[in-house]
Amino acid sequence: MLVPYTIRAAQVADARLLAAIDASVNSNPRTEPQFVAAFSPGSSSREIALLVERDECVSGFVLFSQVMDEASVHSIAVDPLCQRQGLGQLLLDAALMHMQAAGATRCLLEVRESNAPARRLYERSGFRLDGVRKNYYPASAGREDAMLMSLELKG
Repeated sequence: MLVPYTIRAAQVADARLLAAIDASVNSNPRTEPQFVAAFSPGSSSREIALLVERDECVSGFVLFSQVMDEASVHSIAVDPLCQRQGLGQLLLDAALMHMQAAGATRCLLEVRESNAPARRLYERSGFRLDGVRKNYYPASAGREDAMLMSLELKG
């Protein structure tokens, strides 16, 4: 019998694993100390992190924040060995449910123009393109545009 994936809140003890996953998929990853600082009790960070795991093996995470009724997705990262299994969608859905339960009515995000898989994920979830930030991200060949997207959340 296949054990299902579970979603849970990330903790300080998860920082090393999350940093390793982030480093495996992002050109500008967060470091372990940055994750520790975000998750430490009393932190001024407003970020929330959920992770997906099976058999206590962490496969990915989503970072987001919320201020009043507006939420923002900062990052979704899935271990390359676990990609194309629906885990990004699972993480995004869990984050959106968390946001709605906390009273958010809108979710914002930005994504690299070249990140077609992420853009498809967001579009399948109902996100719409709001605009473009020109030359926003550093890239190997200069700079890359950020696609600004949003989703109205049902209350």
